[in-house]
Amino acid sequence: MFSQVLTISRFTIIESLRNRLLLLSLLVIGISFSLVEFIGDLAITEHRVTQVAILAAFLRMSAVVMVTLFVVSSTVRELHDKTLEMILAMPVRRGSYYLGKLLGYFYIALLISIIFAALLFLYADPEQVLIWSASLFLELVLVVALSLVMLFTFNQVPSALTGVFIIYGASRIVTSIFLMAKYPIIAHTSIAQQFMDSFIELLTWLLPDLHHFTQTEWLAYNTADWAILLPLLGQTLVYLVFLSFIALFDFYRKNF
Repeated sequence: MFSQVLTISRFTIIESLRNRLLLLSLLVIGISFSLVEFIGDLAITEHRVTQVAILAAFLRMSAVVMVTLFVVSSTVRELHDKTLEMILAMPVRRGSYYLGKLLGYFYIALLISIIFAALLFLYADPEQVLIWSASLFLELVLVVALSLVMLFTFNQVPSALTGVFIIYGASRIVTSIFLMAKYPIIAHTSIAQQFMDSFIELLTWLLPDLHHFTQTEWLAYNTADWAILLPLLGQTLVYLVFLSFIALFDFYRKNF
């Protein structure tokens, strides 16, 4: 079983190289460098902080978009060109296929995290960059798992991408929305307002606290230490198990 997982993982990595994902990553690096240098020339004060803040935010969003697009497009291609049917026709368990794809995508996420962190070494403290890069990898792990869940659920690229970006965006801002709802300027007295407050609070329990991941202020003000990664790692493992359970449940009930 483990050899099957490694084989599927290896072919997933090879596919990423054939799709020029590495070349796209380098292209993003080049665009980011040019953009940040241009913005740095325009900044009047806090030159370095401005550059780091914009660069970190741009690289994080680029990494999320690139990984999501690759995971969804790569997997849906296997669904449509009958590659998945050929694999499952052999003595390969669906769980082995899923774990193999997951490990392959994790390797790709790690590679993108390292490539993007390399540029940040020019603008930020090396230790802070390493912490930021590790946090970005954990964030991309959740993005990979969520992308597979959305794809197995909807089987279509537009729907899967929409689901991933909506949940990712909500996970980024839900805590801020909850704080605004909990401490409003005008008290919420109507039933509808109280229902929305309860619904938002429920979302804070269901969604991961992605606003704690990969924070720009770590690079701008050197506020991070390695201990900050422990709760992020724990949260990543919990949601990874949860999302994998959902993905496997959908995967096993489908007929190919």
